[in-house]
Amino acid sequence: MYILDTSAIRGISSANLKLAATKFDIAVPTVSVLELASHLNDSPNDDDYSRARGNLVKCKMAQILDDPFWLLSQRIQSSANPTRKEDRAVLGQLIAAAEQSQTLAELETKILSYPDGAIASCRDIGKGIGKILKEEEDSFVAHIKSLPALAKLDLSLNGKHCLSSAEFLEQLLAATLSLSGTSDKDVQIRTFLATAPYFGYLIHRMYQYANRLQPGAAELLVDQNDCEDAYTSLCLDLHGEDILVTNDRGTLAALRNTFTLLNEVIPLSIDSYRVMSNEEFLHAIEP
Repeated sequence: MYILDTSAIRGISSANLKLAATKFDIAVPTVSVLELASHLNDSPNDDDYSRARGNLVKCKMAQILDDPFWLLSQRIQSSANPTRKEDRAVLGQLIAAAEQSQTLAELETKILSYPDGAIASCRDIGKGIGKILKEEEDSFVAHIKSLPALAKLDLSLNGKHCLSSAEFLEQLLAATLSLSGTSDKDVQIRTFLATAPYFGYLIHRMYQYANRLQPGAAELLVDQNDCEDAYTSLCLDLHGEDILVTNDRGTLAALRNTFTLLNEVIPLSIDSYRVMSNEEFLHAIEP
């Protein structure tokens, strides 16, 4: 299955997405749908709404994945907030409502229904989603800023941090053990495969931020957009054969470096094609 992130949905035409859907299983992460939907109210101008609507409606050609943390809980049999499994159903309704609404005024008359029977108006839906995403991003940024202490990374060595495959594996294993919370080897392996892309992304971005610090700086300057890219990486389970499609250079570099370093220390033989650019995806779906 090809998993297309926000940059892929935006950058690939509806015609090519439709063609891809006739040949392969394609999916879109929940966080990408939320990001696209958050721009529905960027402007009262209907032309701006039409562009945002067009990108969101493209998602109807793909399967909407469950929230990444709910997906993870199902893969490794861990706990997760049960409300996270509601997103997919509600977002499917929002896409349908946007498709039916040629103007923002029309969209604001629509109602969404939650599995528990609650309902929500689409009035200012983009602003509401944007607020939710901002809370997630703030929490994520705080988490990333806490990582150097956990990894024993000396921030005074800005520009001189190098990540060896052995150090990388050590950090991945520590994160896996902390998350799994068990000595059961099967659970640990399952957790490692399900989270290696996610933790690998976090570790690589942490090192990049550490190497960009100005002399004397004591705190990482984190791009809040990394939150979406990290959550998208969590959708990629190395136990399966899914492929992530993204045009985000930071995500491409972090995940490809993750796979390269893993291949140096463990016999997984992870192909670099497990993450590809929009252009590589378009070549893959050619007749």
